[in-house]
Amino acid sequence: MAIPSAEEQLKFLSNIQRILDEGSFVATYKFALILSLADYAVKYGDDDGEPLHLTSRDIAEGFIQYYWRQAIPFAHGDACSDLKHSTGSQPFVFRRIGELHLAFNGSLSTARRNLLLWDTLIKDVASTIAKMPLWKLQVVGRSPLSFLYQQHGAGNHIDLLPGVVYNFRRFYDLIRNLVQGAWTGHVRRINRNILGEADLADFLFGAERTLQPGLRTLLRDIQSDNCFYCDRQLREAVEIDHFVPWARYPIDLGHNFVLAHATCNRSKRDFLAAQHHLERWQRRNQDCGAFLGREFDAHGILHNITATERIAFWAYDQAEGSQSNLWHQNNIVQPIEISWRQILGSRMETREGQEICVPPRPPGTP
Repeated sequence: MAIPSAEEQLKFLSNIQRILDEGSFVATYKFALILSLADYAVKYGDDDGEPLHLTSRDIAEGFIQYYWRQAIPFAHGDACSDLKHSTGSQPFVFRRIGELHLAFNGSLSTARRNLLLWDTLIKDVASTIAKMPLWKLQVVGRSPLSFLYQQHGAGNHIDLLPGVVYNFRRFYDLIRNLVQGAWTGHVRRINRNILGEADLADFLFGAERTLQPGLRTLLRDIQSDNCFYCDRQLREAVEIDHFVPWARYPIDLGHNFVLAHATCNRSKRDFLAAQHHLERWQRRNQDCGAFLGREFDAHGILHNITATERIAFWAYDQAEGSQSNLWHQNNIVQPIEISWRQILGSRMETREGQEICVPPRPPGTP
């Protein structure tokens, strides 16, 4: 299957923009749907232009992760308020997620371990997706704009059309910025009496505000009390860093975390790390991945090493395609080299050769 032409890629972006500009938005479901489809394409798709089959249950996982971060009162000044996420009553999905957020003290990993409640939530969210945004997303005015999947009008499964997965992966950052901007604007408009000039975008889409207790100590132990990047002892201010930056892909999975000096973390910013850092990160996850997984489970930290590796591969592949610089140290950056493919590629091939490690597109995994 040929990848989309430059004209087809531009048309895809234009259609995304049309949905955001001309579509009817009562609740925020459509925003969550676009982002969930893009996330799924990055985790489980390829750049071969082929279509991709998925169900509303597959999409439900993404919905929950986006709304989970938003299911707390918004602090503004000396007050806290529950934000409205619809021009009418609070959306059903948001209320259901809010109930579990409260019941499990905000711990998504703990909620997931309660299999009965978690499966019920997935079913409720999947059912809502199939009834509401799935078949309304591509309707602009009264006309269907079927560029993502065929507009059947009903059902709980779709097939992303040829080229759609490629476009979601190729333009992920741009699409995420467009959708998050529109989502933020929608919530701001229906909560203008509360928000003022508050930083709403960070509240809705920022990195996890409270990392699980024990993560810092675990990373200190696994790194022998040294900074992951400069390898010097952790004496100064210390921060938990997303190895694949949150700004490039919102991934709060355990194997993506490293411990670093605040100065190193601030210097790295939103760059991808250079090849020697990538090799160390890959080797750590290869040698200690199983141990870390057990510790993450014990501390209630979400993890999925296969998804983390696929996202890292996608991020570096995108960086190579755009000839991006990688962060080396301090304020030094260097051009990306093809050696990253040997670092991640060999690991991916090894894992894909082990059926236990890499199940085919596992539904319901983060």
